[in-house]
Amino acid sequence: MPLPDAPRRTRRWRLPAALALVAAVLLPAVPASAHDFPTGSSPKAGSTVTAPLKSVSVTFDEAVLTYGRGSTVLRVIGPEGRHFETACPTVTDRTVSVTTRLGGSGRYTVSWRVVSADGHPVTDSLAFTYRAPSGTAAAGGSTDGPACGAGTGAPRAASSSGTSGVVVLVAVVGGLLVLLVAAAVVVAVLLTRRRG
Repeated sequence: MPLPDAPRRTRRWRLPAALALVAAVLLPAVPASAHDFPTGSSPKAGSTVTAPLKSVSVTFDEAVLTYGRGSTVLRVIGPEGRHFETACPTVTDRTVSVTTRLGGSGRYTVSWRVVSADGHPVTDSLAFTYRAPSGTAAAGGSTDGPACGAGTGAPRAASSSGTSGVVVLVAVVGGLLVLLVAAAVVVAVLLTRRRG
């Protein structure tokens, strides 16, 4: 014979059970925020370049944000610690690139600082080896590289109809999911009170 208060105890568990069900269904659909990471580069990390190199680029998994001049940094440092990037970097959606004129043969390091799609700065580097073709004039490089200034102002996505559009879509879908969870909570509370 069931206890007299069994129905009341059953009703007491309906709201937590409903909330757990909603969370289990909806929350996995919300993507986790993560920093941008490189998915490719030109030249590739660890590769050997045997032809004159006019530019270096790094491509990331998400759109790179820009805060204006100087917020994105891409440096090409030669064997003796001199800079061989010849201009400030440019950002096109997920790719950051810079023009270059390399010096003599040796190991070159490409280092960068970008603002990832989640708004956080990301820094890293890669290296490649350059074997200058015979007859190629070696550039002298510079001590500090181009003066690109400091970035100011609000961040903005680089011009693109690709990944930046995906970021906006994710934000919209995330907002809709939050509204659905809130609506489910309200309905569950009202049903519990009505049957209580």
